[in-house]
Amino acid sequence: TNQSCQTRRLHVLTPHVLAMLHGHLREALADPWNPTSFWAVKCAPGFTCVSKLTSFPEGHDGVYHQEHGVKSMEPSDPDRFRDWLQTYEVGCPARGKMTSAGKCKDNGDPVEEQGLCYSTQGFEAGPGLPCQEPDDCLCVKADTPNGKLSLSHRHMENEEGKELLEGTYQVQEVSKCGTCEDLSFDRSHCEECENCVFKTKTMEGELVEGCWPKDGGSKRRKRLRGEGERIFLHGMPVQLKDLTVVPHYKMWDPGEAFDPAGDEALLSPKDSKEAEDQVALAPQQGSRMPYQSKREPLSRQTWLAMYKEVAPRVQQELDDIVQQTIDAGKKARLMACEHKLGKHVGEDIPGKIEKATSMQNACLQMQEIANRIAVKDANMGFPKTAGSRCTMNDRVSEPGECDYLNCYTTDDKFKKAIAALKKRNDKCYDDWEATVDRAANSCSKEPKEPPVQQLPPGVAPPATTKPAVSQAASPPAAPAAPAAPAAPSTKEGSTAVAFVIMAGCRPGNPNRAERMGCFL
Repeated sequence: TNQSCQTRRLHVLTPHVLAMLHGHLREALADPWNPTSFWAVKCAPGFTCVSKLTSFPEGHDGVYHQEHGVKSMEPSDPDRFRDWLQTYEVGCPARGKMTSAGKCKDNGDPVEEQGLCYSTQGFEAGPGLPCQEPDDCLCVKADTPNGKLSLSHRHMENEEGKELLEGTYQVQEVSKCGTCEDLSFDRSHCEECENCVFKTKTMEGELVEGCWPKDGGSKRRKRLRGEGERIFLHGMPVQLKDLTVVPHYKMWDPGEAFDPAGDEALLSPKDSKEAEDQVALAPQQGSRMPYQSKREPLSRQTWLAMYKEVAPRVQQELDDIVQQTIDAGKKARLMACEHKLGKHVGEDIPGKIEKATSMQNACLQMQEIANRIAVKDANMGFPKTAGSRCTMNDRVSEPGECDYLNCYTTDDKFKKAIAALKKRNDKCYDDWEATVDRAANSCSKEPKEPPVQQLPPGVAPPATTKPAVSQAASPPAAPAAPAAPAAPSTKEGSTAVAFVIMAGCRPGNPNRAERMGCFL
């Protein structure tokens, strides 16, 4: 019968139907009645993904290409890794590809097509995937600044540049509710998730029973892009655990390739067009600022190797911005201010200050990391380029190389330029405040005419009363023509509008909203 045929089609999940069900499900399910259960875990804001060194060797960078299930129960350095079974490193195997900007990014394709890469934002869990055991991969957040209790509250160890972080961490409880389609073989768990529903849907003529998100379309895109309302940790409590963590380090590269914001697989057509425009305009926007970096944090060895290549670019960018800032500081008093209401464009004084200080702070951060981890056999020197103003004394580098990044912390000209720009920016703001105050006071003193009453079409204004005239002295009047509807004059109309705007003005009123209304 049609009903039995429909039931049979409902329960037999072929690889083709599974691929339609969710792009993340693997097409290699040979036995549809015994499917592999796996899911993607996303770390909550403030949490970082770490993976166990017994399951994943040191060096959690880039593409993941380790054979699943391989365990290393003995540490490579017993003196360093004393608590080996509870030692983790930043970075977990997650579905995605490494972008040209150095970020592990999931584009929505099945895992066999795009593979796995190390990410700090989540991991793939379940049988047959890298994070098979419950404690192989964790999302953690430092809980105590005083270090690990069992190690006399030590927080960091540094042995010849090799650092270990030790302490009590908050551990996020694993929730499979992030991607509903991954729970299509686990109805009970699907029904426990507030954002999922287990039901039957028709896809390309096939009836498919599975776990589906309750929302769809634009709402689903907003949720997956983190723009919707989210409950912290899905309302679940955190666990506390003593861990040893091998840290990773941030790297700012001014020459980093542009990576459009968001996940293109989740973007609407309008957003995709915007992402294409961003890529096309990227070369015209100059070097990448520190806050624009998308790169995953790097392990010690990878950071040191990349530092040799990136440091010359950092020094060159900082040299240029410092010189530009010094030149701007010399004429700061004459620089045009930005109009707060956008009526005219100034010379972007706040932007000049922000750009210079942001680059200097990123330089200091890289300088501090190099001082900590580039010791002993790791030479922190880097090649000197033409015109570079790096620090050179041949103490920690080869002859002719730069020893350290010069971040201009002691440069008096740079300090004076920043101070001059800040002083001019404050003066611009004070001038604008004074302008608003003057406008508010002047408009509050102007006479206020009563608003003109607007009459409906066809209604005559009320007649004015005139002195009575003797009938004998005046001839009989002709019948009066119907009165035309009164229309307020242009002057009256503008007076009414002005009255509405000025109604909120008060002399000496500190309310900026009212003063702005009067100023407008």
